[in-house]
Amino acid sequence: MKITGVRYHKVNIPFEAPMVWSGGVNRSWTRIVVRMQTDEGIEGIAETCGGDSTLVQLRALEGYFLGEDPFDRERILKNFWYVPTYHGNSGKYAIQALETACYDLMGKAAGRPLCQLLGARHRTRVPMIAYMFFRLPGEDGRGGEQTAEALVETTRRLVAETGLRTIKIKGGVFPADVEYEATVAFREAFPEARIRFDPNSLWSVETAIRVGRKMEALDLEFYEDPVWGIEGMSRVREKVAIPLATNMCTLDLDEIPQTIRLGAIDIQLLDPCDWGGIGAFMRAAATYQVFQIGVGMHSGGEAGISTALQLQLAAALPVLPYAIDSHYHHQTADVITKPFRYVDGCFELPEGPGLGVEIDEDELARAKERNEREGDLVFYGDPRRGVEPPYMGMW
Repeated sequence: MKITGVRYHKVNIPFEAPMVWSGGVNRSWTRIVVRMQTDEGIEGIAETCGGDSTLVQLRALEGYFLGEDPFDRERILKNFWYVPTYHGNSGKYAIQALETACYDLMGKAAGRPLCQLLGARHRTRVPMIAYMFFRLPGEDGRGGEQTAEALVETTRRLVAETGLRTIKIKGGVFPADVEYEATVAFREAFPEARIRFDPNSLWSVETAIRVGRKMEALDLEFYEDPVWGIEGMSRVREKVAIPLATNMCTLDLDEIPQTIRLGAIDIQLLDPCDWGGIGAFMRAAATYQVFQIGVGMHSGGEAGISTALQLQLAAALPVLPYAIDSHYHHQTADVITKPFRYVDGCFELPEGPGLGVEIDEDELARAKERNEREGDLVFYGDPRRGVEPPYMGMW
């Protein structure tokens, strides 16, 4: 089997209401759908984060795959050693997408799900989270939660509909003491739930310690990225008795030794996009397991193809102590034929080979048109959220 071509589709995945976080306001999320063709008529699909900047990298790298057997992916990937160094996240996103398409081809050729190519199908149901954001009003009137009370009420409805048992509160929007009180309100409203809090690195070390010490009484599952960087996280972890998690301070295999040496985290939230592919994801997970650091999974607004990848990776991990992140319950459209449905707070692992999902051509066309109309998602400060644009150590 030889790879003969690759096609790309830039899409916007809409949210039911604009979500506010430390990076600005998200009304939709830009993703790229990748379709890899072979001389045997098998198509491998993938999805990754980003818009034009990622597309440039995909087109630059695709030539290394043409004429190659997808089962030789590691040899192909050796060509990209310097890509993350010179091209940052866009380079990682491109590598992840092309590697994933190879894995989808391999799974389809072998008639096996991707998780079994990685070693095993340890589970067929994966616990998900209720990922809760302060929001602006949506076009149809949904959203608009700007107080703890409103956000708690929305969460009550979501939990009742889905059975989700883990809640993550996205902070970094209002002053730290306001968000602390919101977290107290969530603990009072959901006494049995696992609760996480994440201000996306926007707090200073001193604020993270002061507020974190108060949060110790709330029995949080973990405290995610309260500050920026490995050094800052290590100083907070030394002073606060809540497990610290990150998807921001450590994003590369070369950063793991420093993270462990400084005692910066208790939990790494891995993401195949941010880590530059499935191989890097699995190597990081194995390394952290050796050092008894927990592993969970981060979400970057995945549509159904990348959600399927999340589930395949979750199924392959020997240990999965944490429900995985997902924006899926915020999304109002997808690009696959069978969108995922919550069953008792979980998603079912797709049953087909490879990723186990198929593209819905009509939905893909609508998502492409939406990108053409809206443009790519850009992270930005937005004064309409009621606070000044974000900067590191804002509180």
